[in-house]
Amino acid sequence: MLAVDRLKKIEELLIENGSVIISNLSELLDVSEETIRRDFEKLEKENKLKRVRGGAYLPETSDNEVPIRIRENIFLEEKQLLGEKCIELIEDGDCIMLDSSTTALYIAKNLNTIKKKVTVITNSLKIAYEFENSKTVKVICLGGTLRKSTSSFVGYMTTDALQKLSADKAFISCSSISSDFGVTDNHELEATVRKIMLKNSIKKCLVVDYTKFDSPSVNQICKLNDLDMIITDRKIPKEYKDVLIKNEVEIVIVGENKRGN
Repeated sequence: MLAVDRLKKIEELLIENGSVIISNLSELLDVSEETIRRDFEKLEKENKLKRVRGGAYLPETSDNEVPIRIRENIFLEEKQLLGEKCIELIEDGDCIMLDSSTTALYIAKNLNTIKKKVTVITNSLKIAYEFENSKTVKVICLGGTLRKSTSSFVGYMTTDALQKLSADKAFISCSSISSDFGVTDNHELEATVRKIMLKNSIKKCLVVDYTKFDSPSVNQICKLNDLDMIITDRKIPKEYKDVLIKNEVEIVIVGENKRGN
């Protein structure tokens, strides 16, 4: 297939599906993943897609979140390690809050395997489905308006229901973290859900991979000193670590020995 035809095919798939994954395109178009990455670079320069690790997507003017289809296929090892660590913090009888992040989905997958007896409160459709046949996990799924890019419920019906609930522990993620502005999110309604989850939980845990330590997104979820714990996969940059230690936020790093950190 000629390069021009390949680029056209990628555009067609983007329009049809909203997002594409490098490994899938490599197999479909019978070219290397590096070739697909170069194609993405050309198309991004023409403002026809937005690249992310593992794929690309067609940004919507109303929602610039990376589609869940892509997020489910990146940082898989890191998310598994983070999920396993969070399970160690969950005890039989706990009630926990899980947001709509793919990191929280890995907590749910690990929880389903361990079969601890807990109650899960979530606004994630995928997490609710994860426990569909579970005999040990009670699920409270928050209703509301379905946000398709994240398979999550948001809006006033979601937050009204959430205001009436409390939990022992909350495990949330975010779009980015700032040492000054705190924990932030790209989406206003999603940020509000996460903010209430933290507020209504006794132990407040932020679970993020190392790429989230960056410039802040638009919507603040909380300040860093509102957290009890940050669970991440690599050493935290010094400017963040100093702030966290000052505010007595526990830092948990998973997989250090595996990466030699």
